[in-house]
Amino acid sequence: MDTQLDSRIHTEPEPLTQGPRRSGRISQIPQRYGLLVTEDHNIDLIDQGEPNSYKDAIHSPESSKWLEAMKSEMQSMHDNQVWTLIDPPEGCKTIGCKWVFKKKTDMDGNVHTYKERLVAKGYRQTHGIDYDKTFSPVVMLKSIRILLAIVAYYDHEIWKMDVKTAFLNGNLLEDVYMTQPEGEAAYILGIRIYRDRSKNFIGLSQSGYIDKVLKRFRMQDSKRGFLPMSHGAKLNDFRSQSGFVFSLNGGAVSWKSSKQDTVADFTTEAEFVAASDTAKEAVWIRKFITELGVIPSIVNPVDLYCDNTGAIAQAKEPRSHQRSKHILRRFHLIREIIERGDVKICKVDTNDNVADPLTKPLPQLKHESHTRSMGLRVMSNC
Repeated sequence: MDTQLDSRIHTEPEPLTQGPRRSGRISQIPQRYGLLVTEDHNIDLIDQGEPNSYKDAIHSPESSKWLEAMKSEMQSMHDNQVWTLIDPPEGCKTIGCKWVFKKKTDMDGNVHTYKERLVAKGYRQTHGIDYDKTFSPVVMLKSIRILLAIVAYYDHEIWKMDVKTAFLNGNLLEDVYMTQPEGEAAYILGIRIYRDRSKNFIGLSQSGYIDKVLKRFRMQDSKRGFLPMSHGAKLNDFRSQSGFVFSLNGGAVSWKSSKQDTVADFTTEAEFVAASDTAKEAVWIRKFITELGVIPSIVNPVDLYCDNTGAIAQAKEPRSHQRSKHILRRFHLIREIIERGDVKICKVDTNDNVADPLTKPLPQLKHESHTRSMGLRVMSNC
């Protein structure tokens, strides 16, 4: 039996209404960003002259290098049997793909590898229908800093490897139909490493990255300053500043400086909130080092130094008091962390609190003393 769908749609005329008035002014990118804004209106801190499309790549002066990189990517996919070339089933939804081009630089900012990835436009997929879970494993810099601190202490050798196609080894449970790509068809994360084995010393420097950021913001000729903030400066903000720094073998491996999520009524509350966030970071670091199995002393609690007696008392006290009952429950986790022996909270004199540069402006001599305690050095003085 043949049937026909009547595609005629009957509508009633709608009364005309005046639309909202819109400004005819053309928006412009602020001059202070210079050429940092891409065609997609994103801010790009480091411009390596990387192509935005396949067409840009094959017409660029470095087209031969990009073509070689694309061929390598396609060969890797073929060797790992990532896809099978077929005609799509009738009615299936195919997703597009694009080439993503990246120049990898050495510790001095010089390009040493031309890399690209063929990526699917996953934003066209629907969660729960086309896929269930997503994974994006990345390394954290604090993990690398911890490993390097251990290497310096034990005088181990350092070896680096690059797994070019690790992401191709995952097995998909869903069938994904992707259109064919257009056309045919790489130091530690750009950080310079210094080493002096006579001093059990390893230094990390991102001078190349810093120089490029300054250049992009047209600040390469700026005069060197002594302090990130002027002593006595006050910021018009009701939220307190939290800061912590973890050191291993004389060097900072993890640190943070940020505004707190909540407004504290008094200093002790702000210090208690900061101590709670710091304790959670200590738990992660202790677990990470324990799994490495190379530092026997990690079986002991991590010392957490705080310069506020009231916050220390609250962290050790299992009960809430009148002045602390309004503090969000998630910040009281520090009591459980201390009780199970992951962390031991200790009193430190305010003048010896190494994390102070992350929370407030300090006089120059004190600021330099604390940053040196963190392990910061001018490379020529190492």
